[in-house]
Amino acid sequence: MRKRIEDEFAALPVSRQRKYQLRMKRDRCCTECGEPAVQGSRCLKHLVKARERQRKKRGLKRRYHGTLSYRLEAAVRQKRQRATRRSVRASR
Repeated sequence: MRKRIEDEFAALPVSRQRKYQLRMKRDRCCTECGEPAVQGSRCLKHLVKARERQRKKRGLKRRYHGTLSYRLEAAVRQKRQRATRRSVRASR
């Protein structure tokens, strides 16, 4: 049998799932998958999923490109492009 977790959330009158979320947020990990959180309480993948889910739910067509998820996505895309350019140059 596993040892019981004893921390500041153990005695709270909330569900196991909520305790997991609180622990992940404390450790700066994504509250949905446990990967390192980019900013706030979600990783980039789940930040984008939440954005698109909200757009669909509210029936929005317009995109707000200045928001955090778009900026982070662009930064990751630039990093990948730089890495592929370097690998192409190194292979020549």
